[in-house]
Amino acid sequence: MAVSRADLIRGRFRAEPTPVQAPVPQAPVTQALEARIGASCLSFNGTDCRMCSDHCDPGAIRFRPLGRGRWLPMIEAGGCTGCGDCVGVCPVKAVTLEPAVLETDVLETAVG
Repeated sequence: MAVSRADLIRGRFRAEPTPVQAPVPQAPVTQALEARIGASCLSFNGTDCRMCSDHCDPGAIRFRPLGRGRWLPMIEAGGCTGCGDCVGVCPVKAVTLEPAVLETDVLETAVG
């Protein structure tokens, strides 16, 4: 169907209204969380604590000896489920949950 400019100006041609579709509700995107151990950890300072490791069901938190009674807490890559059991038992609140760093984030940072 051909429409002239005069028809448009005079209002003779009107587009048929299109039905408006309601937006489809999407589930909120939740970002995965991982435990992080801060510098205030008692094991860094020579006090044998390991409470976080005792309460970690997946066994993602391990301790490596540093010498002189100090231990290095390590969280295995991909082992942390983000459950937060280790956060509540830390006596000095050195364990926190933070957004997980995905491999794609690391690649984008390295390339970009």
